[in-house]
Amino acid sequence: MPEVTEKLESRSIQSSGGRGTGTRQFYATGYTDPSQVFKTFGTTIDGLAVPNKGSAYPSFPGLLAKDFTISPVAGQTSVYEIVWSYEMLSTTFLAAPDVAPPDTLPNEVNYVELSSEIRTEFMLAWRSQPSTPRGGTPDPDQDIGGDPVDAGGTPTSIQRRRQELVLTETVTAVDFGKIASLTFQRNRLKFLGAEPGRVLYRGASVRRTGVAVFTIAHSFVDDEYSHLEQQPLIDQNGIAVDSGGDGHADEVYFVQPFPDTGDFSTLSPNIANF
Repeated sequence: MPEVTEKLESRSIQSSGGRGTGTRQFYATGYTDPSQVFKTFGTTIDGLAVPNKGSAYPSFPGLLAKDFTISPVAGQTSVYEIVWSYEMLSTTFLAAPDVAPPDTLPNEVNYVELSSEIRTEFMLAWRSQPSTPRGGTPDPDQDIGGDPVDAGGTPTSIQRRRQELVLTETVTAVDFGKIASLTFQRNRLKFLGAEPGRVLYRGASVRRTGVAVFTIAHSFVDDEYSHLEQQPLIDQNGIAVDSGGDGHADEVYFVQPFPDTGDFSTLSPNIANF
């Protein structure tokens, strides 16, 4: 009769550089194929709870099962060795994680990794504290308001906060047409907490990592001014109109270099559910 037993003396936990790990070793007998052994994960056999991905280490809820190996035992028939490795996903060994571990781990298909860089850039401007239109779509006849900062119609630099975001997903197929259709479009709907119009999709880089496995790094830029640029009213000589002679442009308008918008959730189901 098939059974799974644990080699209790194989249990070990360790900490290195603040990273806690652990291992457990099992023997599965009476199984003729590794797939049959795999099917025992997450089940209870003769009172023994066989670990599955995300299972807690006995008496140490901070350690969760992450990776495993199944290998035949040399010189034996229908006997397989199972070794589970555990990783600490909480602050201590004895405390369970505050947040439930993800169903998909790094390097697995459908896993999504987020990286971000927030920085301040300088932009040429005629006004500070302008009124940014909702959705980043300006009225071409509406002055942007704000406080004049130009000198004789010549713009000066003001700070502009931007955040670069990269969502890297592991998939089995790539929709190049969808990527191309959304490149240089802004978000039509709220995306990653940003209001519509603020996030620009810059495209993606694709890398093949397996026979039918790809990683796609989608690049986005969130801009506090919704990627709008300032443009003053100019005369026939290309000089900002200053009819009042106060050293400032009379009228300043917004120009949107990326007028198209799209639904970024259609890039992939992984991003839609992120």
